[in-house]
Amino acid sequence: MINRRVILIFVINILIYIYGINAIGDTIILKNGDSLNGKLISLSGKVVTFKTDYAGTLFIKQKKVKNVATESDFTIIYSDGSEEVRHLTKELEIDKIEIIRSSTSSLIVLTSAWNSQLTVALAGTAGNNQSQNFSMFGESSLLRTKSEQLINFAQTRESTDQLRTTDLIDLKYNYRWLRENRWYSNLNIDYSYEPMNDVAWRAVLGFGGGKKFIEHSLTDLSLDIAVSAVYQSLENLEEVLPAVRVASVFRKKLFGGRIELLQQNRILWISETGSGVMDGLFGLRIVLSNSLNLDFRANVKHETEPVESAKKNDLNYSVGIGVSF
Repeated sequence: MINRRVILIFVINILIYIYGINAIGDTIILKNGDSLNGKLISLSGKVVTFKTDYAGTLFIKQKKVKNVATESDFTIIYSDGSEEVRHLTKELEIDKIEIIRSSTSSLIVLTSAWNSQLTVALAGTAGNNQSQNFSMFGESSLLRTKSEQLINFAQTRESTDQLRTTDLIDLKYNYRWLRENRWYSNLNIDYSYEPMNDVAWRAVLGFGGGKKFIEHSLTDLSLDIAVSAVYQSLENLEEVLPAVRVASVFRKKLFGGRIELLQQNRILWISETGSGVMDGLFGLRIVLSNSLNLDFRANVKHETEPVESAKKNDLNYSVGIGVSF
């Protein structure tokens, strides 16, 4: 029979190995002599993104940084276009670097590499009228040397006097293969479920390409277009239709990253029916702490040919507390 002490030591060693990989300490030395300890996130647009436990996420101008030392490997793209994967050392000249991106591929640290945000908003009334409103929004991103994965999830439920008025689930997934000069190929999957609508569910699968017009630690602007196939259920009839999907994403961080503006737009044009769906997300995020945020969101949806009982425009807005992890 195996000794319990041996098993305990084995388990402890495994935990130390797993968590030891995640507990990586990086160091930034500023030109004024100050030293910062934490985790290097990236460098782009002449701005270094550095996360600390004591001051949150910092955005430091590259010209103010003397050197950076890391324990993990990063993909480093230099000003002359050359590229290599290595850990940063104090001897490396930071002024000659154009972009730094994570190159971690270990399955053990895969979950920690995702940057995620979850926001929950609740509201209700009691008395003469009873109402319940529930909204949940989630987003997650995984950035790699040659790829990006972006996930957006939203769920909204509203009821008045025990009568359900809104029940919506929306999911978007985008995989990008990064090319040269900020171009990328992309695969996107959109899914929406709204049983109270005549279109009970709709799934969109598309493949195309796009470009990042701005790739900056504080600003991001991209636009892509994809040839798509739309699977939808309409009045107990399931059909497959060709379509074109155009989408854009804009992010802007202000006041050292304490405030973030977000705008996402999508146009889905179904060529066979000559109809389209346009939706947009407008968000304002205020960072309260290293992991808590206050989120303001508004979702606008427009259908060129809605069902007879529905309006062309639909607006949902919410205020909630978000958690970053």
